[in-house]
Amino acid sequence: MPASMLRVMLLVVAMLGLAGGAIAQGQPQPAPPQRVPAPDRHAGTGLSFPPQIAGATRYGSTDYGKTAGRPELGYGWNYRIGDQLIATVYVYDLSIRSIPDGPASPVVQQQFQTSLQEIYQLAKYNRYEDIKTAKGPTDCTLGSIVFRCIILSALRSADRKPIYSALMLTGYRNNFLKLRLDWIEGSATSQSMVDTFTQTLLGAMTR
Repeated sequence: MPASMLRVMLLVVAMLGLAGGAIAQGQPQPAPPQRVPAPDRHAGTGLSFPPQIAGATRYGSTDYGKTAGRPELGYGWNYRIGDQLIATVYVYDLSIRSIPDGPASPVVQQQFQTSLQEIYQLAKYNRYEDIKTAKGPTDCTLGSIVFRCIILSALRSADRKPIYSALMLTGYRNNFLKLRLDWIEGSATSQSMVDTFTQTLLGAMTR
């Protein structure tokens, strides 16, 4: 199974809370593998993933090597703020021997495009409509780390509420470091709040 589809399958359940509930009965659904949790600290990068960050609670994590026999997919850590925002951090190397730091190298640029296509695939499971680019792609800086970033917008099919999805990806200590955020636009989840959250998240991870 391609790595992108495996990630999509494992993310579907996590994303249903923002997608408006369960997928309609009778629609074929892939059964996600039993999750094995990721460690609280990633040894190769030194990044830490505490139970609470910036008002968000860690509600799950995945060791893709032990969960799906795909160690090249690394690890993922899931955080959420109520039912308004979900953030997932991925650290992985795809068995690539050398991954330059930063977002500018061809290998990181290619992985950014692949990850962007994963979002479009995931949108089909989440029953989103009218997905389009809201901002970017452009480089953005979180703490001392520069990422390649894009924000997409869509409508939730169930109630036509606006949904936003951000992708941030870079090379970091011979790994890909990727952040995925999904939120419902509203008074509690403004763009300013999301920006502050991501800055605090990265600060806590690299402390």
